[in-house]
Amino acid sequence: MEEKYKGYTPDYIDTLLTGQIFVFGSNALGYHTGGASGTARKKFGAVWGQAEGLQGQSYAIPVDYGKNVRKDKEVKEAVDRFITFAKEHPELFFLVTRVGCGIAGYHDDEMAQFFIDALELKNVSLPKSFVEALSGGSVNYDLERFMEPQEYAYPGALSEIRAGEKRGHWIWYIFPQIKGLGHSYNSEFYGISSKDEAKAYLEHPVLGVRLREITQALLEVDNKTADDIFGFPDVLKVRSCMTLFDLVSPNDIFNDVLYKYYEGQRCDKTIWRLGFHDNKLKNQIKFSRLTITKGGTVFLTDYNKEVKMEPLTKAVYLLFLKHPEGIAFKALPDYRKELAELYTTIKPLGLNDRVIKSIEDVTNPLLNSINEKCSRVRAAFLSEVDTSLADQYYITGKGGEPKKVTLPRKLIIWE
Repeated sequence: MEEKYKGYTPDYIDTLLTGQIFVFGSNALGYHTGGASGTARKKFGAVWGQAEGLQGQSYAIPVDYGKNVRKDKEVKEAVDRFITFAKEHPELFFLVTRVGCGIAGYHDDEMAQFFIDALELKNVSLPKSFVEALSGGSVNYDLERFMEPQEYAYPGALSEIRAGEKRGHWIWYIFPQIKGLGHSYNSEFYGISSKDEAKAYLEHPVLGVRLREITQALLEVDNKTADDIFGFPDVLKVRSCMTLFDLVSPNDIFNDVLYKYYEGQRCDKTIWRLGFHDNKLKNQIKFSRLTITKGGTVFLTDYNKEVKMEPLTKAVYLLFLKHPEGIAFKALPDYRKELAELYTTIKPLGLNDRVIKSIEDVTNPLLNSINEKCSRVRAAFLSEVDTSLADQYYITGKGGEPKKVTLPRKLIIWE
C-alpha cells in the first residue's frame, strides 16, 4: 500500500507522530490560551504572539479578530496560504482541527468552504464535519484498506484464536483500535478515526461479520487469559478494540469479552479520544445490572449506585419492571392492588388514607399522576446513567401503546 490513508482528523489529539502537524485556529494577536490553540501551545510548540504559520509541530491560521467581528476575506486568504504551504511540504501531514468553529463564531459548513481545495491533498486531513459539508453530507470511509490484508490473513487469524494462541502479525486490521493510540505506521493507517467510522466498520457486510465471528471465537477459548492468547502489547490492543466497539454497540459481544478477560475494565484512552472526558461518564458507558433488593432498593450493581426515588414513584417503577410485556395506561386500574402490595414492600408500616388516595390517582388514566411519576423515574436514572443508555432503564413507549422498561431481562436481578 503506497498511499497513506488520511481519514478524518480525530476529535481529540494529544500526541503526534513524527511529521504530523496540528493545524489550529488562532486569534489575530497569537494569544494561544484555550481550546485547540491552548493545546497547540502546551503540547505542540505553538509560540505565544505568533498568529500564523508553522511553529513546532503546529500551524496557526488566524480566524478570530475580536468579538462579533468577521473578516471572511482575511480568513480565506490565510487558509489559502496554509493550503499552499501544505502543497509545498508533502513530507508533512497536516491534521486540521475545527478551525474557527469556537470563539471565532463560524459554523462548520461555513468554515468548510474555505478548505475545499484541501480535499484533494493527500497530506491534509479535515474534520468529519467539514468533509460532510463539502460532500453534501455523504461520508465515504475507506474501509477497503482493511479488506486487502484480511483476504490473506483472516483465515489464519481465526484459526489462531480458536487454538488459543496468536502467532501472526495481523492485530491492527483484525482487531482495529481508535486512531492515535500507537506510534507505528500500521496503528496510524488502520486506526479508526471516530465512533461513526467504527459503526460503519461494524455494519460492513464483510468486516462486521468477521469481527463478530473472531470475537465469538475468542469468547469460546477456555482456561486461558487474554495475556496467554495475545501476549504483550497485543493484549492491550484487543482491550482497546473491544472498548471501541462496545461504545458503538453497548451490551453486545464486545462487552462480554471485556468482562471475561479484563474484569470489565475498558481502555481509558479510547474512551477519552471518543469524547467521554468526565470520570463519572467513563464508568457508565456500559450497561449495569439492575438489582432489586427484598426491601425494594433499586441498585445499579456494576456502577455501585443506588437509584433513589420516593416510595410511590419507586412502586410504580417496580410495577412496570415486573411486566416486561408492558402496561397500557388505560389498563392501570387493573393493577391497583398489585401497586399497593409493592408499596407495602417498600414501606412495610402499611397504607394510610393519603397513600391510598395517591395510589388511586396514579392508576387513574384520566389524571396526569402517572405521567408525573414516569417523569420522576426518568430523572432518577438520568442522574446516574449516561443518556445514551438511560432510556432502557426508565419507562418508555409510544403514545397509545403499552409502556415498558426495555432493559434486557438478563440484567435484572430480583433478590
